[in-house]
Amino acid sequence: MHPKDQAPEGAGSTDTQGPYETHVTLRRTTGPELDRLEAWAARRGLKLTTIVLARGRTPVQPMLTLPDRTGYPALVAALRADGFAPVRVKVETVPWSTEPVGPGGGYHEHHLKLALPSPYDRAALEALVVPHGAHVSWNARRALPGPRGCHERFVTQRHPGPAPEALRACDALLAELLAAGYEVVGEERERVLRDSDPTIDAGWLEPGTPEEKA
Repeated sequence: MHPKDQAPEGAGSTDTQGPYETHVTLRRTTGPELDRLEAWAARRGLKLTTIVLARGRTPVQPMLTLPDRTGYPALVAALRADGFAPVRVKVETVPWSTEPVGPGGGYHEHHLKLALPSPYDRAALEALVVPHGAHVSWNARRALPGPRGCHERFVTQRHPGPAPEALRACDALLAELLAAGYEVVGEERERVLRDSDPTIDAGWLEPGTPEEKA
């Protein structure tokens, strides 16, 4: 389980902060520009991930990750100075955090990682998770190792809270996935403290919205 998922034993009212992650999403880049971004990130020891949403206004989202909550202003400035276009900053922490939130923050986000056979029934998976306020995404830059040829997919759920209600919502989603026979190989639960532009994900998690399919 990810360290942000589980409260430390004996955690009380004073143990409600950290650790943190900050994700900086950039405008979609391809070809030589993507190669330049990869090299730029590698020189700075930064993790670059390209997230693909199953649907939505912005289905392809390159993203850099920082292991803190304070480094993003310098990162955003450096990206812009070198000709890249950051479009979103999202700061996350442990789900039991009671810290004050900034603009766009305050909601809970859950990620369940699935190992799926090849091929798999994408429509059936989406039909199962959408009623839980969730949808599907994947990492365009990663494939699961091993002989089975599995697909790695993420089911992401957002919940406004409070934390106990968000926990129950995630548990219900997880239980239904397991009951349907899906192999859940990873889980992360977090609270978002700041989200500079939630509309980047418009059309992804909302049921019944028009979408561009990835």
